[in-house]
Amino acid sequence: MKFTKLSIENFRNFESATINIDNKNVIFGMNDIGKTNFLYALRFLFDPELRRNGFGPSDYNNHNVDKNISITITIDLSDFNQSEDTKKLVAAIHGAHTSPPLEEDLFYIQLKSEFNKKEEYGNIVMFWGSDYENLVEIPSRGNVSALDKAFKVFYVNPLVNLDRLFNKNKKLFFEQSEGQSADQDIIDTIKGLTCNVNDEIGKLTTIKKFQEEITKEYKTLRRENVSVELKSEMAIKGFFSDVIPYIKKDDDNDRYYPTSGDGRRKMLSYSIFNYLAKNKYEDKIIIFLIEEPEISLHRSMQISLSKKLFENDTYNYFFLSTHSPEMLYEMNNTRLIRVHSPEKINCCSYLYNVEEPYTSVKRKLNRSLASALFAERVLLVEGPSELTLFEKVLSMVKPDYELEGGFILQVGGIYFKHYTNALKELNIHYIVKTDNDLKRKKKKKGEYELIGLNRCLSLIDETKLDNEFIDIPEGMPDKEEKIFIKEEVQRKKEELYCKHSDIIETLKQNSIYLSRIDLENDLYKVIEDKMKEVFGENPVKQLQDSKLFNMVDLVIELDKQECEDIYNDENFYCLVELTNSTKQEGEDNVI
Repeated sequence: MKFTKLSIENFRNFESATINIDNKNVIFGMNDIGKTNFLYALRFLFDPELRRNGFGPSDYNNHNVDKNISITITIDLSDFNQSEDTKKLVAAIHGAHTSPPLEEDLFYIQLKSEFNKKEEYGNIVMFWGSDYENLVEIPSRGNVSALDKAFKVFYVNPLVNLDRLFNKNKKLFFEQSEGQSADQDIIDTIKGLTCNVNDEIGKLTTIKKFQEEITKEYKTLRRENVSVELKSEMAIKGFFSDVIPYIKKDDDNDRYYPTSGDGRRKMLSYSIFNYLAKNKYEDKIIIFLIEEPEISLHRSMQISLSKKLFENDTYNYFFLSTHSPEMLYEMNNTRLIRVHSPEKINCCSYLYNVEEPYTSVKRKLNRSLASALFAERVLLVEGPSELTLFEKVLSMVKPDYELEGGFILQVGGIYFKHYTNALKELNIHYIVKTDNDLKRKKKKKGEYELIGLNRCLSLIDETKLDNEFIDIPEGMPDKEEKIFIKEEVQRKKEELYCKHSDIIETLKQNSIYLSRIDLENDLYKVIEDKMKEVFGENPVKQLQDSKLFNMVDLVIELDKQECEDIYNDENFYCLVELTNSTKQEGEDNVI
């Protein structure tokens, strides 16, 4: 069973949105943009307790009660032979599922609500079926429908109430039918002890005095042959009524600690949800709707919860809204859903996977991408030296760039495509700054791959360029040959930059900025005097030899004027685009 699409019409701040979804989904966006309403659309579909209340005028987009609310989810059931959950759903569907003559075996569940202006109430009617144009009403008895027999939704709000959650589910936790005969002797013993406890309580002077006085007061108000007595709730409601969870350390046999502390209470709440899913609703398809779980959780707890969500079989189906990069450390095969609003509420999504060669650095990739997801514009750079330089320049020239939606993402040299694919599909404007690298072909003297240019071309899905050649004279001493090759490679880079000026211009139109040679040479053309002051003669070589450490030394010495010179230089226009948003929000990085 696989969720594939969600359509929302005229519901709250969603006028009309159709979004691709999956079984594991992360929803993100600015505050007050509609993430909670996105989750509530799913709650109304799958939660009978919420549906029972129907809709009020404010649930209709802009209070437009003349148009119906419609929420539809599409499910792919083509894995019937492999998925137990698909079999559960098909069993609940009965005659509503008729496989259409299509390659995909799709099934639709739909909520519709027409507003009754006289009663100021929007009644909810549920439909389902395989033929979207001819859905049938879902059969129900009372407040329970056939749909609710197949699905169970757990909505986990940011401030989940542990006490309420525990008390609400006590009957499920401690069903008397479970182990009743085996525990009967223990139950009888507890009842006897409870009676003894109440007898002893009744002998207390303060209790006896209170009972006598309150009985007297009662009889002045009503003449009745009764008395008021105080009893433990345990004796009246049963011993489970007073049971609450405590924490006991493994090496401490006598001391119990209350489940205080927001982080501990939240993690215990998640444990309860897990227990219910595994032990009490195992016959149903469990959907988790989780809203901003990072609240009250320390960073390490967030990472731990991330691992549970993305790797634990309990969470086969979930929709998670978050503002925390740590919650996404372990994501893989996950649908990223961005809720944004250029003019009206809109959604875009991207199915995020960590490619097989990169699984060993999954957390590193996720950590970087997750931080960028919450920005409007992202500048991708190769490594830490570029990051160090650009952060210093912007701290002097545009110190509020992050508050205004900018973010610099270090990609680790080779992962540009991994990030740009995601950012493009999520409608997050990306900018690239990279070196004009050449790479010598192994065992082929003088032949070089244009890996800088080709890296950029791959980002816009254009054909890569053929290798180039450098004539290297025979018989040169090794030391002289190395110097010769280094100088010729640099000359070749500038030659290629000029030769392919049309490509360079196309790349710029797509916010991809290639250095004429490399970052160090770009920098030297702007702040030659400062680099010589810091590094002496041949500062470019100095900076290249120990790039990060020397870059740190350099940026410490940069003053505001030098930072402004770098910012305004054409070779660093990427910084202007990052901070000035020269492209309108939502414009794709395409030719």
